[in-house]
Amino acid sequence: MTGRASGWQPAAMSREEYAARAVSPGYARALAANPPGAASNPNLLAFGNSGGLLRNGVCWWHSRFTRAALYLVYFEPSKPKPDARTARKAIRSLMNADRVVEIPGYSCLRDFSADYTKEIQKILERRQISDGVLRFAWIDGLSGSHRVSGRRLGALLDGIHAETSRAGLAYVKLQIHGIDAHSLLVTEMEPLGGGGYRCRYLDSNWPLERVWEYTPGPYPESAVTGMPGVPYLQRTGELRRIRAKVAEFADRAGRGNA
Repeated sequence: MTGRASGWQPAAMSREEYAARAVSPGYARALAANPPGAASNPNLLAFGNSGGLLRNGVCWWHSRFTRAALYLVYFEPSKPKPDARTARKAIRSLMNADRVVEIPGYSCLRDFSADYTKEIQKILERRQISDGVLRFAWIDGLSGSHRVSGRRLGALLDGIHAETSRAGLAYVKLQIHGIDAHSLLVTEMEPLGGGGYRCRYLDSNWPLERVWEYTPGPYPESAVTGMPGVPYLQRTGELRRIRAKVAEFADRAGRGNA
């Protein structure tokens, strides 16, 4: 199922607009929502999950880059487009999630990433090698079992709900049968009656926000629609560092120093 068709907003188009809007907990969530009647979201990357080691994709890093861009980018469409060196510097900063990034000459991430697909894909694959192989980050994919009890699944979803309510877009690994794990960005968890949830999320294999629903039950694996594995919350510290960068930038902008 696809996600919301309402609540969508475009990204900020100036430093001042960004400083005023981005500190709101709902800013990134509104950017991630589905534009009414659109086949894709201009606030997301122009390309999906592909390439990587053994051509199995780079979903972990695609999701991290997307989350950083939703929080840390503002656009200045009236300015000249960046040269290749400036664009690459912006791409590195987003992969590192280390600062707020101005992208001049564009009005959305989709258009910028369409022009710099090769450069972004290259850094995603490089980070896959450096994190996944040299730093053994692939072990993070082994978050837990791909089969859990209904009680355990409910507790995992309660934790994701708390994270999205308190901090924002949650980075989640779906543990699939074997050693595979697929990443998602959970944008919102809506509680349903009886302890269930309607979960909205971004998947690097899809151009729009999607939905899964969870219904608790007394059986070993409770009913989940649209979810291929068991979700485990990760990279909560990274999100807090991102939000701190946003707050610092907004504070400096308010004092005229950004």
